[in-house]
Amino acid sequence: MLLFALCGLLLSGGLVVLVVGLRGSSAEAAEPSPLATRLHVLWYGAPGTPDPGTVRMRRIQLALSLVAAPLAWLFSRIPVTVVLVPMLVFGLPWLFAATRSDTRQITRLEALADWTQRLSDVLLLGTGLNQALITSRRTAPAALQTEVEDLAARLQARWRVEDALRLFADAVADATADKVLAALLLRAGDSGPGLARALADMAESVRDEVRQRRSIEADRAKHRTTIRWLVTIILGVIAVGSFNDRYTAPYHTLIGQVVLGVLAGLFVAVIGWMRSMAANKPLPRLLEVDRRSRVGAMPGQAEEAAPLEEVR
Repeated sequence: MLLFALCGLLLSGGLVVLVVGLRGSSAEAAEPSPLATRLHVLWYGAPGTPDPGTVRMRRIQLALSLVAAPLAWLFSRIPVTVVLVPMLVFGLPWLFAATRSDTRQITRLEALADWTQRLSDVLLLGTGLNQALITSRRTAPAALQTEVEDLAARLQARWRVEDALRLFADAVADATADKVLAALLLRAGDSGPGLARALADMAESVRDEVRQRRSIEADRAKHRTTIRWLVTIILGVIAVGSFNDRYTAPYHTLIGQVVLGVLAGLFVAVIGWMRSMAANKPLPRLLEVDRRSRVGAMPGQAEEAAPLEEVR
């Protein structure tokens, strides 16, 4: 009966989430709260615009967890597996792809350096900043293609340059990128040769930081490899032991399930702690909005969706 009740709750929750996702939200866009930002990073693994591959993988993991968790309880007769199975579904890709988010951010910074250099070259020809930003989407690097297209679309929809650049900075979500965009914000009304030279210097500075980050990631990869081997060995022993009824029999009792839950929690805590030691801690951003002084939504932000679709 408990299994049927759980399946009914999961099915009802899935239907609610499906309806909300299909309907969307017509409310006015607002600055995300700190809690929403943390949940975004926890769910997608990195700040800024989520990678389409990551979004697709999260949907697959969610569906797999909703199906596999009740089945694991049904065949193992151990209720705590309802929690352990989703932990495995979400935890293993998170562990074995530990460098993916950091590598993606480095790739985006490298693309930002190329975009900044191309923008500098266009400005040297005497093109205005607005026009240079709009035409930059034709040669935008693949890693920033979506963000640059959104920036150009907002400018074509007659957004203020400052507002469009700030949303572009939020999409990239990196302290180094904020330095480049801060220069564009300060010189939004003056696109003379001084700005072009400053952008060229910043592009070279970003390339230097990319090289340093790649070197740091190479060192961290050794510790991540150690963690992966440790987890693989432990999970291998558990998988082999699960086929032995005498090995799993104690976990059918209430005390055994409590012990199993405690051991699983401690294992996750230790692995999370070890992974955090080799994780990249992002620097505070320069262009992040101070919510204490915010009095209203950004001009034109509520009407963003419709102009973007019309321009595209």
